[in-house]
Amino acid sequence: MEAVLRFLPATWVDALGGLLGACAYHLLSARRDTVRRNCRIAWGESLNAEELEKLTHDTFRHCGANLLSSTRCMLMSDEQIKSHVTIEGAEVVRDTLERSNRGAIFALVHMGNWEILARIGTLIAPSAPTAAFYRPLNNPWMNRMTMRRRARSGTQLFSNKEGFARSCPLLRDGGMLGILADQHAGHSGSLTPFFGRPTSCSPLVELLHRRTGAAVFYVSVTRTRRAHWNIRITPHASTVAISTDTIMRGLERALSTSPCDGFWFHNRWKMASKQPFLERQSRKSLAPAEITKPWRIVLLGSADPAIDKVTAPIMAFLTQHQPNVEFEIINIAAPFTAPHATFHPLPAKNERADLLRMIDASKTYPLDMIIYFCPIQEIDDAHRKCRIPQAVGLSHSRNHLLDINISPPQTALTAPETWWHFLRELGCHPKDSPP
Repeated sequence: MEAVLRFLPATWVDALGGLLGACAYHLLSARRDTVRRNCRIAWGESLNAEELEKLTHDTFRHCGANLLSSTRCMLMSDEQIKSHVTIEGAEVVRDTLERSNRGAIFALVHMGNWEILARIGTLIAPSAPTAAFYRPLNNPWMNRMTMRRRARSGTQLFSNKEGFARSCPLLRDGGMLGILADQHAGHSGSLTPFFGRPTSCSPLVELLHRRTGAAVFYVSVTRTRRAHWNIRITPHASTVAISTDTIMRGLERALSTSPCDGFWFHNRWKMASKQPFLERQSRKSLAPAEITKPWRIVLLGSADPAIDKVTAPIMAFLTQHQPNVEFEIINIAAPFTAPHATFHPLPAKNERADLLRMIDASKTYPLDMIIYFCPIQEIDDAHRKCRIPQAVGLSHSRNHLLDINISPPQTALTAPETWWHFLRELGCHPKDSPP
């Protein structure tokens, strides 16, 4: 592919990438749902449904152009790339490096032309040592090729395992380090609000700043026209303490400069695929006032009055021990006392999808999960029609309608022990839960 792109003008490559992205929008329905969902979480309070759909389409088109242009830019020298970019804020970085030897950390987001992101340091200050964090590629040949190309451009690559130890000396010597800080950080991350929703965020920028005193800058890359990008570099405000929480606010501002240039094709706000209520993050940076978009979960009861009666206290217990979740409870029992929960009467099976759509549309941010407190015979595909990404229920064997299958114990569905087991398997087992 590179051999072909080498002979095409950069503007042609950009146009071809945009066309491929527009085609992908129509062909890849699952990815389209993911992008639409991410955009709704991030900007749903300021955009209506029509504007969100346009943003989703523009994201496919811009990302197609950015990705294919990144491949073309890999074959360019730094001088050639400079003719395709406009840089704002480079003087601030150079002044910081000249005034002190503490170095500079670029808090980057998956945005715009990734090859330009990778070379941001050499484009600003070619004489300063430059490095970037990266995850080694699974393909060893591609990994070696990437390492060689970065070395030719003067950029060192630090893998996740060795990066922290090698980064500190580089920053103390006045170097520049790029870190993609908007990724989901898994179990090792810090539980922090990102666009108002608590999620696992990387604490690496904060830790390196504390260790070295390096200045922190935010970088946004906006595609302004074919084969041309505007790079805006802004320093972290001197009046605001540097923490993972404030760093994520800076990343939000960077992404908001051009939402359609963000790479939203992965499930950025995701709950664990096993035991979603088990809190694995050892670090917390939660500011309750900043959680404006909590997780939204539907608890759906059974049409069997005996099962519905026995599951009601289990649902109540769950709502009392998940403060960062808004619950929508659908059952036939009288509403029980539950914080941050809304109750709905259990509809007929053929009306369930309409109710879920109504519940989903009642907030600017979408539903995240549905938990079935009912027999497997009562579960249908209504949540699939409403694009709820995760469904949980009891099932002896793998069921295609469920994303998380919990094997029931050897007790009846009308026994409380069955549903307490169900709750513990989901990771909700505070000290005061029944044995």
